[in-house]
Amino acid sequence: MMALRLLPLVGVAAILATAGPATAEDAPGIAWPEPDGRATISRPFQGSAIVVGISRRTAGAIDSLTWGGTQFINAHDHGRELQSAASFDGYGECLNPTEAGGNADAAGPRSTTLLTGLTLGPGSLETRAQMAYWMRPGEKAGSCPKGAGPYASSRSDDVLTKRVTLGAGGVANAIAYRATFTTAQPHAMATFEALTAYMPPDFSKFWSFDPASGALAPLSQVAGEQTRPVILATPDGSRAMGVYSPDLPQKGSDGGYGRFDFSTLAGAGNATVKWNCVFRTGPIPAGDHAYTCYTLVGTLDDVTHGMAALRTALTGQGAQQAPHVVAPAPEAAHAAGTPLYVGMATGCNAGIVTVDPGFRHCATAPVGVALSARTSPAEVALYAGAARGPAADIVTTNPHHLGGATRPIGFLAPAGAPGTPLFVGTKPGCNAGVVSTNPAHLGCPGTPVGAAP
Repeated sequence: MMALRLLPLVGVAAILATAGPATAEDAPGIAWPEPDGRATISRPFQGSAIVVGISRRTAGAIDSLTWGGTQFINAHDHGRELQSAASFDGYGECLNPTEAGGNADAAGPRSTTLLTGLTLGPGSLETRAQMAYWMRPGEKAGSCPKGAGPYASSRSDDVLTKRVTLGAGGVANAIAYRATFTTAQPHAMATFEALTAYMPPDFSKFWSFDPASGALAPLSQVAGEQTRPVILATPDGSRAMGVYSPDLPQKGSDGGYGRFDFSTLAGAGNATVKWNCVFRTGPIPAGDHAYTCYTLVGTLDDVTHGMAALRTALTGQGAQQAPHVVAPAPEAAHAAGTPLYVGMATGCNAGIVTVDPGFRHCATAPVGVALSARTSPAEVALYAGAARGPAADIVTTNPHHLGGATRPIGFLAPAGAPGTPLFVGTKPGCNAGVVSTNPAHLGCPGTPVGAAP
């Protein structure tokens, strides 16, 4: 599953885990306080309770988080949940210790990960687990750039110790998650996905939040990372979940918080969306590597206000102003026009911005809209291919793209404005004139052209 968590631009085939035997029960001495190998902790919030649950099935990884009658976690297989994982030395999924279990555990009742410690307290829990490798020895997938990993056992020698505390920093809807990865060997490179949440597809509205300013801005469903905390919410904002760490972004990094949309995957329980909290480093010695991320739940307002309050509690720095939504100016609000989409299928339509949600009969994702009226000279005019052929429905800045007919579809907000950043290809014979979410579409140069609000 880690191709989805740590390598955000690869395919999603690994999310469809294949069936196979599980190989482990808990270590001796593990006592589950609830039937069927479960344990929960809870804390009241806004007339309900935030309830966090772990299980034997997932070797102590969090497979349930509920509030107000809503389940916030998708636990369909052992690569989802609210959990931790790591990847080393450029092997991707083929050197990928994963807390909840391995790919072969699929949707089954057991985990290859070995739970070796479980401690519960009022509003807190701690687990220790010897993590499974996501891929079994000798296996490889498309997300294994170096081939099969250099190991002979389905279970790694790396240990994850996590401590989960409700009401972090005195903020009732904040959950502290302290992940300590104890690596058995040194590594040249390490990606620590300290925390990720796979959620039901109902959480289809993606936001970024700046705790310093209180600004809440929409994010597209295009997979990627940014430096500001991510919140996933239902369209009406009645339920939301977000992540924050005072240690992100790392120095020199333009990422750290990822978001991913797999809501179109077929099969019962398979559709999902996710966010993650990621740290990259190296070289690292063998030993302990600890990171803390905080997740917040409630309504969208609850999460944004809680995130701002948590930042103040942890850093002593208050927000510059109360949390607010970044919205278009009133005169521009009525100018939203043609919906824009981006192709998601490698080898078919990947990276191409289009006006057709079924472009080339492959998957797309919404990225924003073209504005129907120009309010500034900085707003770039857009066109879409109007004739059958290779340019049909492709969004371009060239009214004569590929020498064919086009139709005007509106304008982009200036580069740097709120919305999805878009680029236009500049290399003749490759990507010239094609608008994309990728600044190097088809491996050729592009230039910023604006933003789709």
